[in-house]
Amino acid sequence: MRNSLFVTFSLLWLPVFATEQNPTSFSVFPNECIATQKGDICVLPITLTYPELSSHEHCLHMNEQVLGCWLPNQLPTELNVELDADSTLTLVNEDNKKTPSVLLKVKYRQASTHRRRVRNPWSIF
Repeated sequence: MRNSLFVTFSLLWLPVFATEQNPTSFSVFPNECIATQKGDICVLPITLTYPELSSHEHCLHMNEQVLGCWLPNQLPTELNVELDADSTLTLVNEDNKKTPSVLLKVKYRQASTHRRRVRNPWSIF
């Protein structure tokens, strides 16, 4: 009985470990950058994961501008990008066939004009 439970749980967890070891899609983390005001440049350090790729050279494009081209085993896993608006990061192979793309978002944090009181305006003593 114990062995059958162990085998059942092992089979249930096997797909989870398999997807973690072999990513099936192009992904970027984090994909949001926070800037203080609209128009400010936001520097975003990102971590990239790639799907299984052919042995040909692949290029990273951000908004149709080439960031660089590499062989699959040399593609960067970490990269710093500068954003001033929402941008699209795309992986393109040497045949100019686009593979999946990722949207990088820029969010703006507006400075609050309302100041919070540090202490109450009244006191018992």
